[in-house]
Amino acid sequence: MKWWNEKFINRRDYLLDHFEDLSLSCEECMAILLIDFMNEHNIPIAHGILANKMKLEEAQIDDLLSRLTQKGYLDIVYENKKIAFLIDGVFEDRANKTVSFDQSLFDVFESEFARPLTQPELQRLSDWLKQYEQKLILYALREALMYNKRSFDYIERILMEWKKRNYTAKDYEEGK
Repeated sequence: MKWWNEKFINRRDYLLDHFEDLSLSCEECMAILLIDFMNEHNIPIAHGILANKMKLEEAQIDDLLSRLTQKGYLDIVYENKKIAFLIDGVFEDRANKTVSFDQSLFDVFESEFARPLTQPELQRLSDWLKQYEQKLILYALREALMYNKRSFDYIERILMEWKKRNYTAKDYEEGK
C-alpha cells in the first residue's frame, strides 16, 4: 500500500501543508483537493461538475486538467466501466523526499503505550520519520520509557536535544 493511502494520512491536510513545495497554482490545487474529496466520497467526477464547483468554464477545466496531467499529478483512466481521476502523481512526485512508513515502528509505539495511537500521534510519528533516523526515534522512546515517560512531547524533546547536539543512532549505540 502506498503511504498516502494509509488510514492515518489526511491527504488534503498534507497537500495544504506542502503546497509551497508543489508546483501547483491555486486553481490546480483546488482541483486536486476537489478530486480527492470526490474520490473519497465516491462522488462521480466530470468536467461539468468540476466547472460548476470551481465557478469556471468547462474549457478552463479541460485546460486545468491537461496541465495537471502534463505535470504528472493527475491520471485519468478508464476502470470498471467508468472514468477514474487518480491523483497519486502528486504524492509520487514527493516520494523520493519522504520516508516510507514502517509499520513495525508504529506497532512498537502502540505496544509500549499499551493502546492504539491516535490520529495526531500517528501523524506526528510519521513527521518524525522525515527528520530522524528510525533507530534514533526508537532510542528516544527507550530513553523516555526508562524515566517512565509515555509522552510524545517528552520523546520529541529528546529528539530535538539530540538533533541540536548532532547526536546519531550510531552515537547512542556506542554509548556516547
